[in-house]
Amino acid sequence: MENKSLMEIMTKDVLTVHTKQKLSDVTSIFRENSIHHLPVLNGKKPVGMISSQDVFKLVFNVDATDQRMLDSILDGNYSIEDVMTKKLVIFDDASTIKDATKILGEGSFHSVIVVDNKGDLNGIVTTTDLIRYLHNNITS
Repeated sequence: MENKSLMEIMTKDVLTVHTKQKLSDVTSIFRENSIHHLPVLNGKKPVGMISSQDVFKLVFNVDATDQRMLDSILDGNYSIEDVMTKKLVIFDDASTIKDATKILGEGSFHSVIVVDNKGDLNGIVTTTDLIRYLHNNITS
């Protein structure tokens, strides 16, 4: 199996949030889409990542009777910057699938960010992207 560019497997049309948005925007995106990672941007630059697991940890301890109440409690007590992971793994356009495999295979991260030569978000690669690639390219 040849070592291809990360750009071949990355998700390019990435849903994102910005640092000044409400946390309820994040919960809404997770509810309405089948994704588990949201890059947090300041302009076009990645500054954090929020996972559905990060939000679940907050929601688990909140006593709310409906979604509106939950959103109000989350927005009143937390910001995106409070919840996001600031420790990011960032690759450039020239990085390879093998580069991402090393990081994702260690298990500490479940997604990596790919940026262009200006440092702007270009896409993300998740463990799911990697598994999908392996499934489609391993011969029996």
